[in-house]
Amino acid sequence: MAETMDMEGGSHLTKGRLEALSDGIFAFAMTLLVIGIAIPDKPDVIQSNAYALQTLVTLYSAFFHYVLAFLILGAFWLSQHQQFHSVRVPDKTFVWINLVTLMFVALLPFSTSFSGVFTDASMGAMVFEINLFAIGMGMTSQWWYATTESRLIESALKPPYVKRVLMGNLVVPTVSVICILFALTGSLWSSALYMTLPVVDYLVGRQYSK
Repeated sequence: MAETMDMEGGSHLTKGRLEALSDGIFAFAMTLLVIGIAIPDKPDVIQSNAYALQTLVTLYSAFFHYVLAFLILGAFWLSQHQQFHSVRVPDKTFVWINLVTLMFVALLPFSTSFSGVFTDASMGAMVFEINLFAIGMGMTSQWWYATTESRLIESALKPPYVKRVLMGNLVVPTVSVICILFALTGSLWSSALYMTLPVVDYLVGRQYSK
């Protein structure tokens, strides 16, 4: 029988339904990301190889942020499933933390498109980086809430594993803060620091797997 959570008014919410909602929003956001890569209106298009190549080159920032956002969202989605696998029954607070996190997930297509348009303004990159920071902190908050005093998780989960997942969730927010600090200096390529995420995540996982 599916595990349920009592809500006000006597209704129930299964963990499976919360996972389905999360999956749907992640899939929707990841699909919408590509819409931010906008080509010129058809009347303005010049039918030549040179113009086509020039158009692709001018879209470099949009493509770059699309790839970053898609891969990072994919990592967040995997982390979300890892968390849900360990949670026995989500309570009302956990659900609201998850909903706020999903709100920022749904916002990412906008911030990705925004950063792709304002390529010559550091504010464009900062909007994207703040959005990723918010998602990462949401993921961290729901894991912290669920694991504090084994509130929502199986007591059999080992503390080193709980800490490793927590520190892994903090990787994106930490890198985001560094990106934002670089953007505040006027750097237009602060988001490129996200390319270090695989290495940082590997090092953190290695450190806390001991």
